Amino acid sequence: MRHPRWRDGWQKRLLLAGGATVLAVVAGCSSSGGGTPEGGAAPSSQGPITIGGTLGLTGAFSEPSAEYQAVYQLWQSQVDSHGGLLGRQVKLTILNDNSTPATAAAEYQTLITQDHVSFLLAPYTTYVGAPVVPIAKAAGYVLFNGGFVGIQYFDQDNGWMVGSYTYQEPDYTEGVFKLMAAMPAAARPSKVAILTDQNPFTVVAQNGYQGSGGALNFARQYHMQVVFDQEYPSTTTDFTSTLEKAKASGAQALIVLGLPDDSDLIAKTVKVIGWKPVVECMCGSQVTTLPNWPALGSATDGVLGTDVAWASEHFPGLAALQAFAAKRGESVLPSYDVTAYAILQMLQQAVEGAHSLDQAAIRDWLLHHTVRTAAGVFRLLPNGSPPYSEVVTQTIGSSQQPVWPPSIATAKLVVPLP
Repeated sequence: MRHPRWRDGWQKRLLLAGGATVLAVVAGCSSSGGGTPEGGAAPSSQGPITIGGTLGLTGAFSEPSAEYQAVYQLWQSQVDSHGGLLGRQVKLTILNDNSTPATAAAEYQTLITQDHVSFLLAPYTTYVGAPVVPIAKAAGYVLFNGGFVGIQYFDQDNGWMVGSYTYQEPDYTEGVFKLMAAMPAAARPSKVAILTDQNPFTVVAQNGYQGSGGALNFARQYHMQVVFDQEYPSTTTDFTSTLEKAKASGAQALIVLGLPDDSDLIAKTVKVIGWKPVVECMCGSQVTTLPNWPALGSATDGVLGTDVAWASEHFPGLAALQAFAAKRGESVLPSYDVTAYAILQMLQQAVEGAHSLDQAAIRDWLLHHTVRTAAGVFRLLPNGSPPYSEVVTQTIGSSQQPVWPPSIATAKLVVPLP
């Protein structure tokens, strides 16, 4: 397996962005006298329970961040209308990290050492969130992560970060490869092109983790030849030449491991150059569930995507989220809504189950009890991540339906397109 190149480039940038802040927070925590925080301080038992975090309300990740903020506020209004947590109202303190890790790291220092929040929510994307993970742990906080995947960070944090994404980076393409493997032999792709954003999250989705998972490994496992495998800078604005080369490679399946903006642009460019791969998957960020997806028109036709849950699964909270999305003019429930809501369901159940705001007690409860969330009903793995579960969808016309796994599929895979 190739050594992921982001470890030499992206990780250095992440360490530079967050390293000084980690040291500052550790020093601040050490001088406070130690102990497990209720939230970094001892707020009045009569005051609100404060939940803090950051989102990229401006910058590259503003669109998905807006989804997170809206769902956080929905959950807050629901909880407060039913008496709050442990009889106390909830206050949300969401700061703008401008979609950058350095700003996020600094803002989490503020949340911990100045605002003394009761709980911490993770930011959106692995790129922004990675330097926050050690900051939260050093300060004695459980990091409630509905914002990004990062199997290595879960492993390193040993249960001090808990998540609501039901599949991590190495698993992102597992459902799609299983779906292709189940196709009739005459229609099944035998040659695959993989296009990957040079982002920590997507590079692990490409290469796997500790020899397991990843698109390259799944292709080998299911006896599909990778005839084109290329990474691109996140700043790329023209994919024409790259996609022409992928088309010329003879690939019958295109797997795109990108973030929202570049994935949208790739889908449009595939249409422009007249390429009709048998299978086309936007298999990175769940762009197929974002509000702008229908605006791409015929460029989305036949495209596959992945999701953490589907409304037909009837998990707790999904119906309310579906209604909320419809009021916002969204034809499909965004996966970000599901993970954002689910992580707060986990927080609520842990607080009420442990009847405490103590971080160690919250962590212990979460690692030893089943949680009922919009993302599923499950018990967390020892590292704090949920067990694997994934939905593969396909867009046909203006309709998006799950086509895998068979147990929840409401439509059959359409390949090739008419």
